Amino acid sequence: MQNPKWYREVDKVNEYQKGMDAMQAGNYGEAMTHFRQALESDPDNPLLYTNMGSLFTRAGEYEHALACYRRAIQLDDEQAGAYYGAGNISYNVENYQEALQFYKQAEALGMNDQSLHMMIGMCEFQLDKVAFALARLQRAVELDPDDEEARFYFGLTLAKSELIDEAIEAFEAVIDQNAKHADAHYNLGIAYFSKQENRKALDYFSKTLELQPDHYLAAHGKKQVVKATEQ
Repeated sequence: MQNPKWYREVDKVNEYQKGMDAMQAGNYGEAMTHFRQALESDPDNPLLYTNMGSLFTRAGEYEHALACYRRAIQLDDEQAGAYYGAGNISYNVENYQEALQFYKQAEALGMNDQSLHMMIGMCEFQLDKVAFALARLQRAVELDPDDEEARFYFGLTLAKSELIDEAIEAFEAVIDQNAKHADAHYNLGIAYFSKQENRKALDYFSKTLELQPDHYLAAHGKKQVVKATEQ
């Protein structure tokens, strides 16, 4: 005689794995269906709630996502992925202090990847903790030199620290990776204008407007350079 409990164990494992497979294939609606079915037979599985939180985040349903992450943490307070996911929600709604707390809890539980350093650095940048942000973003760039946004924010933080030459180097590296990164061109314009290298500043502001004609700050910067040159 077959054991009904054994069938339930197999079902919940199968549904969870089907959900993971669908998630990896980019079939997010299908993944959610499988996770919900798995939840019926395994309602206290924190990994299910963590993955459902990720799916809700992707769909922009932040309240549902945060509820899932909090439930995962309630079930297992060592779920680093749930803390990281909750941090992303808090960051997206501009609650940077709460996001930083979530991210640091994930780090305390052993998470140490590039994206975590990046997001901690981003929070500290937004909270004007420039020295801390600089160290984190530098580490994020070291771990993934191809991450242009990590390098871009590293450049912004260098500029905010008045390390202008280093900021220029970072922004130029971003452009080497993505020649159409309008904000990197704009910030190079700002950097060169601060060094009174007006010709270079004008070129970068002009390039920004070529890439993004409605870039108000670049238009203003270009006017400032022209005005300074005429004096």
